[in-house]
Amino acid sequence: MNTPICNFLERYTDENKLRLHMPGHKGEFPHDITEVHGADSLYRSDMSGGIIGTSESLAASIFGAKRTCYSCGGSTLAIQAGLAVLKAQGCETIAASRYSHRALASAAALLRMNIKWLYPREYMSADVVYNAEAVSGADALFITNVDYYGGTWKFVNPKMPVLIDNAHGAYLKFIDKNVFGTDYLHPMELGFPLISAESAHKTLPVLTGGAYLHFADGVDSTRAKEMMAAFGSSSPSYLVMESLDRFNSMIAENVQMVNNACEAVTMLKERLAGAGIPMRKSDPLRITINARECGMSGYEFASGLRANGVECEMADENFVVLMFSAVTSMEDCERAEMAVLFVPMSVPQPVIKFPEIHPAVDMPMWEAMFKPTRTMPVEHAGGEICGAIEAPCPPGVPLIFPGEIIDHNVIEALKMHGVKTVTVLRKSGV
Repeated sequence: MNTPICNFLERYTDENKLRLHMPGHKGEFPHDITEVHGADSLYRSDMSGGIIGTSESLAASIFGAKRTCYSCGGSTLAIQAGLAVLKAQGCETIAASRYSHRALASAAALLRMNIKWLYPREYMSADVVYNAEAVSGADALFITNVDYYGGTWKFVNPKMPVLIDNAHGAYLKFIDKNVFGTDYLHPMELGFPLISAESAHKTLPVLTGGAYLHFADGVDSTRAKEMMAAFGSSSPSYLVMESLDRFNSMIAENVQMVNNACEAVTMLKERLAGAGIPMRKSDPLRITINARECGMSGYEFASGLRANGVECEMADENFVVLMFSAVTSMEDCERAEMAVLFVPMSVPQPVIKFPEIHPAVDMPMWEAMFKPTRTMPVEHAGGEICGAIEAPCPPGVPLIFPGEIIDHNVIEALKMHGVKTVTVLRKSGV
C-alpha cells in the first residue's frame, strides 16, 4: 500500500538540503520536520490530496470510516476535537459515564458544556446504565468502548449523536469475530452514525501520541480539522504521522498480525487460568488479574512482576492490568507467563469495594475550574468545593470534578488511590 508520508520523508532526507527551517536540531533526527514545501499541513489537509490527506484517506478505508483525521496528541486531542464538533452542531449537554477519561471533562469545561453523568454498574466499568430517563436533557452521548479493566458496554443505538472513546480498542477492527466473538466491536462496526476517538499507540505499532478521529456515515465532519487545530499543537510531530502512515501499509499487507497476537494472548489466558491465576473477563489484548484473590494488592502484584522483568500497564488496590498489542508474539506471552507464575501467592483476600461517588454540585464545572483555589489535606476537605480535576493516572479517570462538593465517599476514594492533597476553591479572605 502507498505510504505517502513515509515516502516524502525519505525523499526529503535523501536530498540532503540545508535545513534553514524548524526544528532546531537541523536534521539530527532526519524525519522530524516541519511543514516544508510539499509536506502538507495536518490541520489544513483534506482527503482529496496532499501527503497527509492521502494517508488519512487510506486509513479511513482501512477502518471503514467515512473520514479519518490523524491526531498527534493521542485520544485526548481526538476527544477534545470530537466534543468541539458536537458543540459546533448545537450540543450543550452531553450524557457520559461517570468514569470517563479526564479529556472529556477538561474539553467540556473549556467549551462551557454541561455533563449529565451516567453511572456504571460497578466502579470503573464502561457498562453504564442508560435509558430514556438517564439521557433526558442531553444533546449527545459519550461512551467508553473498552475500559481500563477490559470491560465494554452494551451495543445499543441510542438514537442521538454519539462520541465514543475507543482509546483502547483501535485493533478491534481487525480481529476475526468468528474466532474471538462479537462481545468487543470496533465503533465503525456498530452500524449507526457516530464519531470515534481512538489511540493507535495503545494497541498498534505506532509512536506515542498517534491517534485517530473517525467519522462514520451520517456524521457531519466539515469542521473536524478546525476543531483539531483549536486544541492541538501547531507543530504536530511528523514522526508520529509517519508511524500512523506506516501502519496503513503494515495492516494492509498482513491483517493476520492482529489475530496472531490475540491468539497468543488467548492461549496465555488459558494457561494462566489452568495454573489457578484468577482473571476477570477482558478484551482480547488485555489480561486483568485479580490480585486480591492471589493474596495481595494490585500494587504488590505489580511489584512482583517488576522483580521478574515485566512492567504492567496499571495496578490498583484490587487488580493488575497487562496490555498487549498487535505485534505481541508467542515469546512475549511465554515471558509474561513466567513472570506471573513466579509472583509468590498468599491467602486470598476480599476485593476492596470503592465507595459510590454521587457528589452534590455547587456550580458548573466550566465555572469552578477557573476560580482561585488552594490546596489542603484530603482528610480535611469535607464540605469544600472541588477546584480541579482529581484523576490518578493511569487510568486518568477523575474521581471528583470542579464544582462538586467533596463528601465522605469522595475523601475515602481519594485516599484509597493514594491522593494526599486536594485542590478546592478558595474562600473569601482565605
